[in-house]
Amino acid sequence: MKTPLNPRLVALGLLLAASLARGADAGEAYAAKLAGDYPRAISLYQALVEQEPANPAHYYQLGTVLGWSGRYNESLSTLERGLQLAPADTDLLLARARVLAWSGQLSRAEELIRGILAGHPKNLEARNMLGRVLLWQRQFDAADQVFQSILTEKPTDTDALIGSGDVQRFQERYDTARPYYERALVIDPASKDIQRRLASVRRAGRWRLDLGWGFSTFSGSSPLSDWEGWDAALRYALDRKTGISLATVWANRFDLDDQQFSLGLDRRITDNLSGYGRVSLTPAADFFARRSLAAGGEWRFRQGTKEWPPTVLLADYRVSRYGSGTAHSLSLGVTQYTNHRLAVTLKGTVSRNLNGHFTTGWQVRLDGDPTDHWRWNLGYADGKESLSVTIIDYTRELRNRAVFAGIFREFSPTLGLRVDVAHEWTPGSPARNTFHAGLVTRF
Repeated sequence: MKTPLNPRLVALGLLLAASLARGADAGEAYAAKLAGDYPRAISLYQALVEQEPANPAHYYQLGTVLGWSGRYNESLSTLERGLQLAPADTDLLLARARVLAWSGQLSRAEELIRGILAGHPKNLEARNMLGRVLLWQRQFDAADQVFQSILTEKPTDTDALIGSGDVQRFQERYDTARPYYERALVIDPASKDIQRRLASVRRAGRWRLDLGWGFSTFSGSSPLSDWEGWDAALRYALDRKTGISLATVWANRFDLDDQQFSLGLDRRITDNLSGYGRVSLTPAADFFARRSLAAGGEWRFRQGTKEWPPTVLLADYRVSRYGSGTAHSLSLGVTQYTNHRLAVTLKGTVSRNLNGHFTTGWQVRLDGDPTDHWRWNLGYADGKESLSVTIIDYTRELRNRAVFAGIFREFSPTLGLRVDVAHEWTPGSPARNTFHAGLVTRF
């Protein structure tokens, strides 16, 4: 005669089997997450959420993998469901802040992180994340202070070391960035991410070389022949704040050749204020200025906050000596960042041309920085001057209008390519179409 099964033991066995099954699913999902198989990890975590809808840990894992996959809205919605179960869960809050930052909502991410730190001021993950968000907002000083405070307490914190290196790299201070990456790699020698960062700055030294070539064509039945020219500039960083440069421009216009030589000095006076000066000479000048002096600067008088991004004031002055007289030009402008990856610049210009007449002009320009390695610009100019900075001797009282655009791709700190195009037109004159391509390298 068989012994009857104990109902309690049967129930306990079923619960244990279900628990083991759920544990196996969780382990499999986590393994898929670590392996980078995000579709499978998402599918498994979604099943876990259905099995245990009251477990905040599953929402955290699912929301994180959705964020890694770029599915930001789904990720935020999932994390919100987890926070409804555990409103004070730091992991869920940090995950939400991280996804907000990834999706470009930097101000909301910063506000959330600061709220976490108000209750947990020693939380290193939150502090590192705050530094990263400030860096993405181009608040370099504030970001550096956060990372340096962490390194003062914990010199081996790799996230803070990488963050400090990135603060310098984003400002093209490669010599200063390199030691941080080297220290981080000693601590974590197997990290591919640190290896890539170090490799990207290893060959970038204090020298920068810009080479360019361009041409212009004239529309319609213009008797003017095409223009062409090339340019080169070599800059050496004396230190992290000062650079000296030599440049030359050769151009063929009106079937004549001119070559101009320039010596320049630029200086970052403070982290918020920088200036430059340049002297140019053209031996046997035909259409370039014989001599010219240019000076200018930028002042970031607002570092930017979560409510209002940075604001930069601009000023440039030029005086150019031609065979028939001297021309002057003063430009004042303001650059306002809108979402920390898009900037709007408005600039006004007052010029005194070779006839002694004062003229005015203005320019509006958009600059975008969608990723760390792509930049673009688009603008419109309306004034009495050409976009070409070496042509300032317009004597006719006619408006010169132009639309222009450019794109720059940085393949690495040692190599970048740029392309610029422009279309200029003046009443009664042939329109001019300009193309310019350039290469940037550092060594």
